[in-house]
Amino acid sequence: MKTFKIAAFAAMMACASAAGAQQMLVETDAEKILTQQRQIRTDLESGTGRYADTKSHTRAAILREQDVVFRLLDGRSSSTELRRDDQMALFNSLEAIAALINDAEDERMICERQRVVGSNRRERVCKTVAQIRMEREAAERATTRHDNNCPDCTATGFRRF
Repeated sequence: MKTFKIAAFAAMMACASAAGAQQMLVETDAEKILTQQRQIRTDLESGTGRYADTKSHTRAAILREQDVVFRLLDGRSSSTELRRDDQMALFNSLEAIAALINDAEDERMICERQRVVGSNRRERVCKTVAQIRMEREAAERATTRHDNNCPDCTATGFRRF
């Protein structure tokens, strides 16, 4: 049930992030999020049930992400009371917690604010860990391919086009 709640919240956040950069991430009840995270923490610390086999490094990572969630939502009744950057940090921490609990790192969504090329305007861009890795690998392949076409580029510092 806990996994479902985390997944449902993550899905709401992902849908909200796809809706557009100018909209808020999503209106959420801070107390519900905090209650859920407190229960997960209690279960993790007791090391029983679902969390009995959780590795110590995974447990520590979840607790670190929860600390971020607790700090961001402290004294708030809704996540919309947070600044946009803090809403994104909250989203990223909740996604990290869900990925760690469900052992689904590749499906974890990460949101960032990036500048639009040719503008000072920034927009929210959300991608999964798998998408980010594939883009990075494609960029590395393209760089390697270019360097292979120019064997003396490294020695001279010039690039042949």
